[in-house]
Amino acid sequence: MLLTNSISARAEIEVPLRQNGAPGLQHQQAETAEDRHETGRLDRYISYVSKPTLTIYPAPADKANGTAVLVVPGGGFRYVCIDKEGIEAAQWLNTQGITAAVLKYRTLAPDGDRSWKSIQPLTADTSRAMRVLRQHAGEWKIDSKKIGVLGFSAGGVMALQLLMDQNEGDTSATDTVEQASNRADFIALVYTGVPGGKIPKASKNTPPVFIVHASDDPKAPPVVAAKIYQQLLEGGAQAELHAFRRGDHGFGMTPASGSARNWTSLYADWMRDLKLLDK
Repeated sequence: MLLTNSISARAEIEVPLRQNGAPGLQHQQAETAEDRHETGRLDRYISYVSKPTLTIYPAPADKANGTAVLVVPGGGFRYVCIDKEGIEAAQWLNTQGITAAVLKYRTLAPDGDRSWKSIQPLTADTSRAMRVLRQHAGEWKIDSKKIGVLGFSAGGVMALQLLMDQNEGDTSATDTVEQASNRADFIALVYTGVPGGKIPKASKNTPPVFIVHASDDPKAPPVVAAKIYQQLLEGGAQAELHAFRRGDHGFGMTPASGSARNWTSLYADWMRDLKLLDK
């Protein structure tokens, strides 16, 4: 993958996941962005995505610690909540010295099938994005052993799928991106579901996982978060769970009220414990 942009400037860099287009899921209708104005700030939901992209938000030079996070917004697999679960997350990660990469993955048609089989192209985009980050780690001033994922809702489902599909890459692939590892070194799940209704098995080799959920979430049952946490611990993985009394679903980086407002501070503390914020 050839990139013409330079990271010397801090402006974000948008790159296609595939130079020749993504195979499989394609829409006849043009990509659409709808601002829902539900939160009093820009809140776009992007639909009919056929050309997945990765937008890099470099960390400030005076704060950069080499850590990178792939941000996978939610949207029920039919939309990408690009602002409150994408760009706002990237901006916050930058304040922690972390380079962020926001994934705009392919989406299902708003009125289309949402079976697990139909979602596979979306999970493939997440895997591909991890490989792109690792392949360009040197160029983007990233430590290839400090690349994590932050997934919201449907994005959390795709982050969990990485646990099931992680591999070190195919050294015989003609596509050099596919030669890179798609492993996430750490994972954060915010009001997530589970891939295909199955909680991934864990082991001591499973990367550390941070889980955030609201107990009053009407869309993603909070008991699912507890089951994920339990299975991670039983498998020998490192995990941390924060289940807040109130928060609803879709609160993003800045919940309006309740103790969930503090989740980003807890996330930063967790990364600090893992030495991910050290320069």
